[in-house]
Amino acid sequence: MKKYLFLAALALSASACVTQAKYNEAKESEARYYDEARLCNESLLAEKNKNKELTNLLEQLKTKATQQTDQVNQLSKELKRVQDDCTAMQEQNKELFDKLKATKSKEEIQAMLSEIQALQSELMAREDALFKAERTLQDKQNQLELQNAKITELTALIEQQNAKMQDIKNKIQNALVGYEGNGLQIESRNGRIYVSLDEKLLFQSGKWNVDTRGKQAIRQLSGVLAGQKDIDILVEGHTDNVPYSGNGNITDNWDLSVKRATAIVRILLENKDLEASRVTAAGRGEFNPVDTDNTKEARQKNRRIEIILTPKLTELLQLFE
Repeated sequence: MKKYLFLAALALSASACVTQAKYNEAKESEARYYDEARLCNESLLAEKNKNKELTNLLEQLKTKATQQTDQVNQLSKELKRVQDDCTAMQEQNKELFDKLKATKSKEEIQAMLSEIQALQSELMAREDALFKAERTLQDKQNQLELQNAKITELTALIEQQNAKMQDIKNKIQNALVGYEGNGLQIESRNGRIYVSLDEKLLFQSGKWNVDTRGKQAIRQLSGVLAGQKDIDILVEGHTDNVPYSGNGNITDNWDLSVKRATAIVRILLENKDLEASRVTAAGRGEFNPVDTDNTKEARQKNRRIEIILTPKLTELLQLFE
């Protein structure tokens, strides 16, 4: 009897050790996912700031070009006025010389000479102003040409990026034919492609293990993305606003959204041709809903994974260096 009691105690002790080890492993995993979520959110914020900065730079260039066009037009009008003044003064000068030849009065000759001298002085000042105006106008025109060239180049790059993103969108739609409308949506917004996958296509309620059909869709998507080297990939997990009621090492919707995003990233990276440096995982929890209604249908829409494809902006940034 004592022998059996001893063996039972030994078994209970071993079980307790295994449970403690799993608990420690779960805590380490939880801390690691929190760090991943924080880094991902920082990366997302940096990308958004970069995109906003480029948009502001383009608007500044357009505003500056408009201002310079107005200045050039104003200078052109001023130049035309000075040219007309010079022509009129030259005609007056000629008339005075003609009168001087026809007169015989010494006083009249002296008066005309004084008037001619005054007109010549004013004419020289006008010609000097005309020369300066012509140089200023030329400088402004050169600046305007440079600005217009930069705007043209920037616009061409943006159009090229948009065409490239449209081509990628078409390839994704072709790769995922049969899924779109059945838990998957693909759309373009602000120069990016958003691939949105409903929870029902990927996960069971409250879980982060991806279903077989969802894995198939993600693997087909990774085949397209692997060939697009100049596209960054952000995977966002989203939940509804119902508090998480599960157990284990998940404490709330933040945790669940991060776990789900990371699970999708791991499937994408099964494709060895897809560089991990291009991929970011982020958890958004319940705080970025697509439908704010407090209904069952709205909550179902909000439980999703969004894969956001953003073109790298290296060429656009080089344009401003």
